[in-house]
Amino acid sequence: MAGTEQAKKGLSRFGFKQIALTLFATILVLASITFFVYDSMRAEVTVVLDDEEQTVVTTADTVDELLDELDVEVGEHDHLSVDVNAELEDGMDITYEQAREVIVTMDQRTEHYYTTENTVEDFLNNKDIELSEYDQMSVSLNDSVHDQMHIAINTAFEVKIVDGGDEETKVVTNQTVQSLLNQEGIDLNEHDKLNVDPSQMVRDQRDIEIVRVSIDYETVEESVPYTTETRDDDSMLQGESEVVQLGEEGKKVQEYEVVKENGEVVSRELVDEEVVEESVNRVVMEGTKEEVQLASSSSGEFQEFTSTKYTANCPSGCTGMTATGVDVSDSIYHNGMRVVAVDPSVIPLYSIVEVKTPNETFTAIALDTGGAIVGNKIDILVDSHSEAMNWGYRTVQVRVIE
Repeated sequence: MAGTEQAKKGLSRFGFKQIALTLFATILVLASITFFVYDSMRAEVTVVLDDEEQTVVTTADTVDELLDELDVEVGEHDHLSVDVNAELEDGMDITYEQAREVIVTMDQRTEHYYTTENTVEDFLNNKDIELSEYDQMSVSLNDSVHDQMHIAINTAFEVKIVDGGDEETKVVTNQTVQSLLNQEGIDLNEHDKLNVDPSQMVRDQRDIEIVRVSIDYETVEESVPYTTETRDDDSMLQGESEVVQLGEEGKKVQEYEVVKENGEVVSRELVDEEVVEESVNRVVMEGTKEEVQLASSSSGEFQEFTSTKYTANCPSGCTGMTATGVDVSDSIYHNGMRVVAVDPSVIPLYSIVEVKTPNETFTAIALDTGGAIVGNKIDILVDSHSEAMNWGYRTVQVRVIE
C-alpha cells in the first residue's frame, strides 16, 4: 500500500510541473504574438512642422490621428502636404506649415490675406497682386513674410501739370500737391495762381494748373493838350475872331502797373502821374460888336422862334451864372421878368421881350447866351431839369419890347 501512495505522489508532482511549463509556453507564445502584432501596427513617418523636421513612430491609422497626437490643428489656410484623412503609411513624409496673416493696404483700401509663402515677392505673385515700376511699397520684395505683416502700396497714376501754359504729364503716387511740386522742383512766386489747394491730395486733383503772374512798372511820357481860351473883344464885329496866343502842349510822365498772366497783359493801371511841363492855352479874341439887329422894338411884331428850356439846377456842368453875370441859381426871375438866353446877333442882350407859347404869354429879359442858341432861337430858364427835358423843341412867338 505504501508503494502505491508514493507512486501517486510522484505522478502528482510530475503533472503540476507539466502544467506550469505548458502555461509558461502559452504565455510566451501569446506575448510573442502580441509583440509581433503591435510591431506590425507601428509606423515610422517623417514630419516637418513649420520647417522643423522630426521622425515620429506612431500607431495612428490616419494623418489626422497623427496630427492630434502632435497637438497640431490644421486651419483653413494652412498648408498640409497630404490629405488630412489619408491612411498613415510607414515611411510617409508629411509637411505642415501654418498660414500667416498679411494685411495689405492699397490706396486706402485694406484687405486681409493668409499665406504660407516665405517672401513678399512670392506672396504678391501667389495673390495676383501686380505692381508697376512706379508703384511704391512699404516693404522690400525680398523681405520674409511674418504673421500680422502690414504691406502698404501706393499705386502710381498720371497727373497733368500745366505750368505757365506748358503742359507735362507725370506718373506719381498719391501725395499732396505741394509735395509733388517740391518733388518736380516747381516753385511758386508771390503772385502766381494755383487752381487747387496745395494741401490737397494729388489723386483728387489730376489737373494742376499754375498761372504765372508778373507785375511790372512802365513809365510813359505823354503830351498834355492845350485848351483854347475865348475872350470877348467889343472892338470887333460879332463873328470875327483873332488868335492872339498860340497854344503849346505840355508834357507829363505816367507810371503804369502792368499785370501779366503767362506773359499776356491782363491789366494796366495808372499808379502815378507827374506834369513835367505845363501846357500853354491858345487864346482867341471874338468880336462882340453888333452890326445888324434882326429883331428890334421898332417892328413891334411877333416873330416865329424855336424854343428850348434849360435850368440852373442840371445834374452837372451848371454854374447858375448867366453870360451877363447874373446869378439865377435861386430864381428864374430877374426884376420880375423871366430870363431867356438868345443869340445876341438877333436879340441884343438885356432886351425885354414878350414870349407867347400855346399855354402862356410872359415878359422876359435876355440875360444869357448859349453855344446852341443861334439865329431865331431862344432858351427859356425854368426851375427843374425834368421840365426842361419834357419841353423838348417847340415853336413860340417872340417880339422885342425894348
